[in-house]
Amino acid sequence: MSEERTEAPTPKRRQDARDEGRIPKSQELSAAVLLLAGGAVLRSAEPKMGASLMAMMGRGLASAGTGPLDEQSAAALVRDAAWQGVSAVGPVLAALAGTALAIGALQGRGVFSLQALGPKWERVNPLANGRRMLGAQPWVELAKSLLKMLLVGMAVRGVLADAWPQLLQLPQKSPTALLEAIRLHAHKVLTTAGLTFLGLAAADYLYQLWNFERSLRMTREEIKQEMKQSEGDPLLRARMRSMGRALVRKQMFAEVPKADVVITNPTHIAVALRYDPEIAPAPMVIAIGQRKVAERIKAIAREAGVPTYENRPLARALLASAQVGTTIPPELYVAVAEVLAFVIRQRGPRGGRR
Repeated sequence: MSEERTEAPTPKRRQDARDEGRIPKSQELSAAVLLLAGGAVLRSAEPKMGASLMAMMGRGLASAGTGPLDEQSAAALVRDAAWQGVSAVGPVLAALAGTALAIGALQGRGVFSLQALGPKWERVNPLANGRRMLGAQPWVELAKSLLKMLLVGMAVRGVLADAWPQLLQLPQKSPTALLEAIRLHAHKVLTTAGLTFLGLAAADYLYQLWNFERSLRMTREEIKQEMKQSEGDPLLRARMRSMGRALVRKQMFAEVPKADVVITNPTHIAVALRYDPEIAPAPMVIAIGQRKVAERIKAIAREAGVPTYENRPLARALLASAQVGTTIPPELYVAVAEVLAFVIRQRGPRGGRR
């Protein structure tokens, strides 16, 4: 049995989902907003929209009674009809399109991913499709569809029941008044259906959030694999650290011949110091180490003719407070100065080695 997904998603898991275009969003919320927007547009539309449609149909019927049309007259009639149609329904369509884009952008939180548009094997894999069909999601979608049909049916029935006496009088009205009445009743139907949809949309959005969070949950093994991918394999990291330390030591050993003195413990600690006023105002630690590293520092110093000086307290103090590539701490200035003075006296009139 596969391991259960009990762990909260990591930030990388969430970012990967965003990169793939996977975000929680509710189609029901979009539908509810579009219904309300359609109702609002119809409600605010000027009555001349019906007049424009009537004028378009009137011109068409009038031209039909004049006999055959030549090519030029037919083209003019088509252009006029197209313009009247766009003038009548264009604002409605533009408002609905803008609303659809706005609600999509709000739900998407500005996420746009080309990966979501690309082909995916899961979409054509019969086994994956079969598992989805046998899962709970198709039944949830079916229940939502049935509930939507029921809610819309109840909304339309309620509006038509209230408007039934007026609808019976529509055949007696003029064509322009007929279109105007249809516009107003369509507004009521869309608004009522949209408001009814809002309750379903709110519940569906909460469900989509819960389902999205559940889909992002991870197993402990997945978290371990993600850590390996982001930080590297622990064994590889240890090897890289070991190689890095070896490189640093190699560079440190190469600096030992430039030292003025190597202060020792004498067997467990070795600290190589160099004093050059043109480089630093105080003596600088160019190599430091314990045990095998200390033995290596002393061996290189002997080969290069660098003097060694045994001072156990000073060696331990330097090991505890100094680092390679930095000057010695101020509290050790006096002790180190005494060592350097002794080395210079021992060196005699030959001067420096460098």
